[in-house]
Amino acid sequence: DGMSKLTEAVVSTQSTGGGTMKMVALARQTKNLISFVHVSTAYANCNLLDIDEVFYPMLKEHDPMKLMDLIEWMDEESLEAMTSSLLKDRPNTYCLTKAITEAYLFEHAQDLPLGIFRPSIIGAAWQEPAPGWIDNLNGPSGLFIAVGKGVLRILEGDRNKVADIIPIDYCVNMLITIGWYTSIATKQIEKPLIYHCTSGSKKPYTWLQLGTIMLDHYSSTNPFNEVFRTPSVNFATNQSELTFWKVVSHWIPAYLTDGMSKLTGNRARMLRIYDKVHKASLTFTFFTKREWTWTSGNCDMLMSKMSNKEKKLFNFDVNQIVWEDYYPNYFTGTKQYILKEDMSTSKVNEAIQQQAKYRHMTHLVLFIFMAFIGYFLYPALTALVN
Repeated sequence: DGMSKLTEAVVSTQSTGGGTMKMVALARQTKNLISFVHVSTAYANCNLLDIDEVFYPMLKEHDPMKLMDLIEWMDEESLEAMTSSLLKDRPNTYCLTKAITEAYLFEHAQDLPLGIFRPSIIGAAWQEPAPGWIDNLNGPSGLFIAVGKGVLRILEGDRNKVADIIPIDYCVNMLITIGWYTSIATKQIEKPLIYHCTSGSKKPYTWLQLGTIMLDHYSSTNPFNEVFRTPSVNFATNQSELTFWKVVSHWIPAYLTDGMSKLTGNRARMLRIYDKVHKASLTFTFFTKREWTWTSGNCDMLMSKMSNKEKKLFNFDVNQIVWEDYYPNYFTGTKQYILKEDMSTSKVNEAIQQQAKYRHMTHLVLFIFMAFIGYFLYPALTALVN
């Protein structure tokens, strides 16, 4: 699967859907072309921890033209066997192919009016078209929903690392501005400019801070209308801890729930849901265990070229984001725009009351469990002391 994605991305020009190479060919046929902006990712070079707004040359085995030649004659099984050796210290084919595409552009398209845009993890809107607007499960949105539903309760990572998330409207505004500036700056620069669109270096916010505000929101402020359990999430720092809490917090409740569903003639689905949740959280582990520092010189320069009116119209100033406002709107957006749940006051109040009921039930179950353990352990401990 990983290699097939790599194959698809590297040789996308051979498919009817197009791709970067085909776009370059189209650009060369375009009269009066003034700007050609490629959307990459800030994680294209995530094998490094300190990343500048520069092009990082790839290894010889990552040469896009050589990869295309390989794909022409090599069978699928052999290609899949090459995945790990090609990925090296990158986590997935997405990051790798973004870096390969940059290499292709710097080798074959420097003569075009080229700019390269590198956003980090893209999240919901800060302001436009509405605070918290989001229309897909990409990035962290799916994990946020899984936490809010009480399904995802443990994942591997370091809660003190920075969560580098950037609002989608900031990405769009900066992308438009890069297109404008590339059209007037191409003749003044020797090499294409690369622009980072990140938040962590300027306005850091850790996974712990994000998780704290998330649990408060999904538990007390605006919970989902239907949940599996009371929202709770923690980070495991090693594989043993992760495995233990997966069994306790995920697999045991899933087996119990599916068992009850089968006994009552209902559809058993929690085990299947957890398979999907674990796969999704695994793809995010690389990013929750690490943090990066991205320079922003070209981003700052770009902003300095704009008038005050343009800065308001095409705002991408990370310093203006208030995370304590942004994330609650984001969480509400997952409920309103993705799951399309009833947002009426009565329904929200009902969901809040349901969460309070679940918390009381959880405390009661824990109390009974501890009392049960104490009842059987007390005689043994008394005998041991005597």
